[in-house]
Amino acid sequence: MAEVYLGLGSNVGNRIAQLAHARDAISKTAGKIQAASSIYDTAPWGPIPQDNYLNQVILISSELAPRDLLAALHEIERAAGRDRANEVRYGPRTLDLDILIHGDKAVQEEGLTIPHPRITERAFVLVPLAEIAPGLVLDGTPVRELLDRIDSKSVARYDPI
Repeated sequence: MAEVYLGLGSNVGNRIAQLAHARDAISKTAGKIQAASSIYDTAPWGPIPQDNYLNQVILISSELAPRDLLAALHEIERAAGRDRANEVRYGPRTLDLDILIHGDKAVQEEGLTIPHPRITERAFVLVPLAEIAPGLVLDGTPVRELLDRIDSKSVARYDPI
């Protein structure tokens, strides 16, 4: 059983419902949710103009190997309407599910890199990750310290009111 951190994001349709659907599907197919961050409203990352995302990080305990977990996450995305084959890179997504960390595994394969290759650069990942695992160490540095090194002004706790 591995402790796995997943990044969840949505900026198309009912974003809150998309994240809720993802959490439900993950708990049924990938592993038991052990912790979940707050949901954050975040500015989109990349060159494509688009609406803000809602992002969240969850911790699951999973028996799935990294490649099997990735396949399960892609199926959840597909069921939510994501069409990876025809989407614009860094464009809008109904659902975006990423494996951030999979236990102590380091994976470098076609289409799968763990830890996620840009985890230390992205506030929309580090802010919710620091909420549930501030002492987690990446590349020899605690997540809380990594977060202090980047601009996180574009990430705000989501308040639907």
